[in-house]
Amino acid sequence: MDLSLLADSLDDYSTFGGNIGDVLVGIPNLLKAVITFFDTFGTNADATSAAFDGLSS
Repeated sequence: MDLSLLADSLDDYSTFGGNIGDVLVGIPNLLKAVITFFDTFGTNADATSAAFDGLSS
């Protein structure tokens, strides 16, 4: 096996490791955003409906 190929492969794994680490750290924030969206869905739907009714055609 060519050493440059091995070095390229290891660089790919280190890049992947750095990227997946950022993703794993962001999962709690993503879950919180999804839960907040569904918790406030009714309020947001009512506000959107009221705003839509206020539009003139």
